[in-house]
Amino acid sequence: LIAGVGGTGVVTLGALIGMAAHLEGKGVSVLDMTGLAQKGGAVMTHVRVADRQDKLYAVRIATGEANTVLGCDILVAVSDESLAKTQAGFTRAIVNTGHAITGDFVRDPDHPFPLAAMQAQVRDAVGADAADFLDATRLASVLTGDAIMTNMFLLGYAYQNGRVPVSSAALMRAIELNAVATEANKQA
Repeated sequence: LIAGVGGTGVVTLGALIGMAAHLEGKGVSVLDMTGLAQKGGAVMTHVRVADRQDKLYAVRIATGEANTVLGCDILVAVSDESLAKTQAGFTRAIVNTGHAITGDFVRDPDHPFPLAAMQAQVRDAVGADAADFLDATRLASVLTGDAIMTNMFLLGYAYQNGRVPVSSAALMRAIELNAVATEANKQA
């Protein structure tokens, strides 16, 4: 499950993983759930990969069945819908701790960001040893010079930790076929 904010590349990550799986001859389904606010609102992409298409019976990830939750935005990652897809002892969560600007912060710039409480929610859902937290926004900005590379960077982190069931070569080819900021995306 990829959970994040519309307009930041959540849908693109799902499409890239889906294309990479297709290139490898695997079965794949990708379901984007964008809700009412496609840009700036919560977005979830359900990606299912199997060795053969006939092993995929549903497109949507059911309750407790996410192997991995890629939390591109921690606020969306701790939503009831995202956490419902997790199961302690089964799901691994990789979550960006970069701060998103919400309406509360616009009205009150000193509004506290409840990072510790949100991290605790994720740990409670998946188990303390199954949650990785990193400020992917800061890291991507420093390493690539552009915060828009945050989600691609997070995908790379997930891949390097064995959480993306496709090869590096297939992911790189999918990025090439997407033909948008190809070199920057590969670098991220």
